[in-house]
Amino acid sequence: MSPEEKRELQYRARRAIAAPVPDRIRNGSARAADDYKRCAQVVSAYLRSGNQADRARLHVLRLESMQGLLP
Repeated sequence: MSPEEKRELQYRARRAIAAPVPDRIRNGSARAADDYKRCAQVVSAYLRSGNQADRARLHVLRLESMQGLLP
């Protein structure tokens, strides 16, 4: 992974973590909330350690799609 890709992933991960939890997740099913929490845990672990970038990228995309941040 190039340094530019790493910076972009870190930026997107921070943005996804800082975004508010969507209403449909907060008021939705327990499974959706659990899935959201699991994704957030993986992304925050990546931001702390810098390990498993591929796994973090997948979960960042999932968080962004749940939050409606994807174009």
